[in-house]
Amino acid sequence: KAKAIVHGRVTLSSGKEADYYVDLRRITLDGEAAPLVGRVMRELVKDLDFDAVGGLTLGADPVATSMLHAAAAAGQRLDAFVVRKSGKAHGLQRRIEGPSIAGRRVLIVEDTSTTGASPLDAA
Repeated sequence: KAKAIVHGRVTLSSGKEADYYVDLRRITLDGEAAPLVGRVMRELVKDLDFDAVGGLTLGADPVATSMLHAAAAAGQRLDAFVVRKSGKAHGLQRRIEGPSIAGRRVLIVEDTSTTGASPLDAA
């Protein structure tokens, strides 16, 4: 908890201002905390039916990856994917990276949400 809370005036992605900010990347990218994030997230969504997890890069990436590793540790298969804000102009020019999610049940995640705009953009 202490690792993630940042005190002071911050401007959120929504444009709103806050007196503090919960920076979950400080937890989701921490080698000790990330496995716990994956286990807790999987527990929270255990009643949902999905076989891939991801969302808008960069916030969703470590959350989805933590869940992928937690599933593997439990002997289960879970794919992860990342959604770019826009397609690339070079390479394969893909907006969604990772295993194909066409026709699959996916769970969209995010590290922090104030308006829900990022997960909706990813969907």
